[in-house]
Amino acid sequence: MKFNSFPGIVKFLLKDLPTNDYPVLNSRLFCSIWFAGILDKGINSLRDLFYQLNHAGIKVDLSTFSKANKTRDPQIFMHLYHNYCIILRKLILKRGWFYVLLMLP
Repeated sequence: MKFNSFPGIVKFLLKDLPTNDYPVLNSRLFCSIWFAGILDKGINSLRDLFYQLNHAGIKVDLSTFSKANKTRDPQIFMHLYHNYCIILRKLILKRGWFYVLLMLP
């Protein structure tokens, strides 16, 4: 596990999520959309996010995402956050606080 950037950590965290668990919006795409919405400073609303996604070729409706938010188990995000904390601890021990702070957005 060699992490040189924050997107590398995110890709590593998302690679273990299933891509065939839900027929319309799988868990990997669902979490990727949330990460994109949270980390992109140019996005002010979910409509902005879905506008960018649809123009990038990722066809997802806002209503589908909204329905998925109501039915999905938040355990996925707790698991991702737990793994993220483990990775950060390892990086801090290996390279120090300053390196980790420079890497994060």
